[in-house]
Amino acid sequence: MYKIIIISLSFFSLASCNDEVANQFSPKPSALGRLNEIEIISDDEVWDGSTGDSIRYYFGSSYPIMPTPEPIFDMRQFSPRDLAQEPLRRELRTYVVVADLQDDESETTKMIRQDLGEERFMNLKISKEYSSTIGRDKWARNQLLIYIMGNGKSNIHRAIREKFPTIAKKINEHDEAQLTASIYSVRKTNLGLKRKVKEMYGIDMAVPGDYRMAVEDEGRKQLWLRRDDKKGAILNIMMQAEKYEDQSQFDTDKIKNTLNTLSKQYVKTNTFGSTMIINDEDLPVYDYGYEIDGQYTRELRGVWEMTDDFMAGPFVAYGINLKESNTILYIYAFVYGPGISKRNLIQQLDHIVKNVKVTRPS
Repeated sequence: MYKIIIISLSFFSLASCNDEVANQFSPKPSALGRLNEIEIISDDEVWDGSTGDSIRYYFGSSYPIMPTPEPIFDMRQFSPRDLAQEPLRRELRTYVVVADLQDDESETTKMIRQDLGEERFMNLKISKEYSSTIGRDKWARNQLLIYIMGNGKSNIHRAIREKFPTIAKKINEHDEAQLTASIYSVRKTNLGLKRKVKEMYGIDMAVPGDYRMAVEDEGRKQLWLRRDDKKGAILNIMMQAEKYEDQSQFDTDKIKNTLNTLSKQYVKTNTFGSTMIINDEDLPVYDYGYEIDGQYTRELRGVWEMTDDFMAGPFVAYGINLKESNTILYIYAFVYGPGISKRNLIQQLDHIVKNVKVTRPS
C-alpha cells in the first residue's frame, strides 16, 4: 500500500541537538531556482546506478510535445555531502530525495531518518515496501522536498514508476506562482486587449501586458494576439468563435481543420505558397477532455509546421463550449522560436488560457 504523508520541516523535536534547535530560530532565506528545475538528493552510487536510470527516465522524459525533445524537468544531482560543502545548494526551491531504507550506512537514508524522526522512519521501514513523503521549508522559505523511499532497489523503482504523475503534479503546483510571475513580469495585464477579448467572446482573459493585437476581424469573430520576446521567440494566441451546433464540433479532426483554416489565413512567410498546418503525419497529436471554468473543453497538443519552409514549433489548442452564449470558442496557442527552448513558453500560453473565466449574466 502506498501512502503520502505531509510533514512540516519547520517544526523541531525536543530531542534535536542544540545546533539544530538554534537553526530553527534563525531567519530562513527565500528559496532560489528556476521553473521546472529540480535537485535530486541521493548517494552518488544510487544516481550512477539503475535507480538513477529510473529517475532520469521519468523526470527527464520528453515534454509533450516538441519539434525537438526537451525534458519535463531539468535535473541536477547532489549527495548530502555536496550540500554540506556548499550551503547555497540547500537554498534551492525543489528537491527530490531518493534513498534505500535498507541501507543504514547511506548518507541520504540518515538524512531522511533525521528529517522524519525515529518513530516515523521505523514505521515506514517496517510496514511499507515503499513510500513518499512531502516536506517544506527545510532550509529556506517556499521550499518543496519530495522524499521517495523504498526497501531495496526494486521498491524504489516501483515508487518512482507508479507515483511519478502525482509527484510531477505536485512540482508543477509548486512552480505555479513562479510561472505566473514570468508571464506578467512586464505589466500585469493589457487592459485594452482584455476588454476586446471580453467584448468579442464573453470571457475574462488576463492578457499579459507585453502582448499586442496582430489581427482583429469582428465579422469573422477572429483575433490574433502575439508577443515578440527579446530572445527571438514569438508567442501567439489565435481565437475564433462559431455557433454551437452539435458535439461533432469537438471532434479532433474538426478542431484540426478549423485551426489549419485559421492559420492559413494569417500566417505567412517569404516563401510563396507556404502555409501553416498541424503536423499529424510525422508526430502524434494528443487530445484531452476536461473543463475550464465549468465549460467543457477539448484540448489538442502537438506540433505545427510551415509546408514549404523549415519552420515548426509546439502548439496547444482548445475548443471551449461557452454555454451561456451557445458558441464554441477555438483558441490556438503556438510558439515560434528557432534555437530556443520552448517548454516554458508553451506552459505560459497554457496557463493564460486555462485561467480564463467565463462572463455570466448577473
